[in-house]
Amino acid sequence: MQAPGGLELHYQPQVDLATGRLHGVEALARWRHQGLGAIPPTRFIPLAEECGLMGAMGRWTLDQACRQLAQWRRDGLALPAVSVNLSTSNFHNLELPVMVEQTLACRGLQPSDLVLELTESILLDNRGSALQTVERLHAMGVRLSMDDFGTGYSSLSYLRRLPVTELKLDQSFVADLEHAPTARALSAAILGIGNSLGLTVVAEGVETDAQKDILQAQGYRVAQGFRFARPMPPGELPDWMAQQGMTAAGA
Repeated sequence: MQAPGGLELHYQPQVDLATGRLHGVEALARWRHQGLGAIPPTRFIPLAEECGLMGAMGRWTLDQACRQLAQWRRDGLALPAVSVNLSTSNFHNLELPVMVEQTLACRGLQPSDLVLELTESILLDNRGSALQTVERLHAMGVRLSMDDFGTGYSSLSYLRRLPVTELKLDQSFVADLEHAPTARALSAAILGIGNSLGLTVVAEGVETDAQKDILQAQGYRVAQGFRFARPMPPGELPDWMAQQGMTAAGA
């Protein structure tokens, strides 16, 4: 599947803080325009939504991320999983589970190799199609991650209604960890909620050693952010792992 209009995927490592191993990677879309250069997602994602291109972008992102995971494994890099962000409009598509199933089969992957990240905006779906799609994906064995947890008014309701297996602590909490006792209390509380429900909790946006140390002391196992690595082209990941002396979790 050809990249639409200069899009490419970069991958940000997720690190197991206890073992130092690679827990997984998150696929992040980047747009490199011939004339304008690199355009940030904060600009091109809203534009894609306005133009009705999120469906095509989601299909391409899913296929490309699964293709890359399969390629890494063929190259001997035993990555546990890849995380992919899909928009709420993608989850409205009742054919999404079929598309996911076909993509995984085409790439020789299992449902548990894929983590789909979603946001609580799915709860605003009055038609019920998004919730139905999420339930079908969960029944297939695809892992579901609640992104930006703690930032919305309905986060706890979200947990009750959606079959997620992972929470992502929003980076706004992580940014304040060093200076705000409230942020530390909330991050500890969110970890406690996740642990009590048997969910993996990932801290995102970790940029400093102090943030990493606080999260690790609180009991966080998985983190991602500039402290470990910026999102990188797929060809750079093996070299980055070698420089870090890192192996993949489960390898």
